[in-house]
Amino acid sequence: MSDVTTLADLKTFLRVDHDEEDDLITGLADAAIQWCEDYCNRKFATGSTAVFYLERFRPAALAYGPVTSLVDVRYFDTAGVKQVLDTSKYYHEAMNNGSVMLYFHDVPDLEDYNAHPVLVNANVGTTVTKQVKQAVNLLVGHWYENRRTVVTGTIATSIPFAVEALLNSQRILDLRQ
Repeated sequence: MSDVTTLADLKTFLRVDHDEEDDLITGLADAAIQWCEDYCNRKFATGSTAVFYLERFRPAALAYGPVTSLVDVRYFDTAGVKQVLDTSKYYHEAMNNGSVMLYFHDVPDLEDYNAHPVLVNANVGTTVTKQVKQAVNLLVGHWYENRRTVVTGTIATSIPFAVEALLNSQRILDLRQ
């Protein structure tokens, strides 16, 4: 939680001056950060890692991250043993939105290998913007005040629109699919 926000900042935002609900607030913050990361396809912590699963050695967009570097590419040979693909067999290009296009050449034919997935290990992560921090605050505040999935006797309103509006500029989208 500390890469995006702190318990003290959230308690100030929520106007909570006691310690009885610290565990609840921390749990809500963790869930809100995960929701924002999933929505944006980004990891809001520098130095994190991600594994991408590809069906074959075909050009692929690694639309999560942003990808800061590739660690390795692994696959399973015909004997089912995990192999590391030589770095001379692939190259990548950074896209303008933080994603990476990965290209392969002169690689084993996985059609003969029972189509085991290709695993791409990458370093990912970015610094947190004010929009992300505010979106997390809004989600935590909404969930803190509305602890049930249904509120009776009120008109339905949508907080996620404000959250999505804050996060849309942070999203990594793969528009080629």
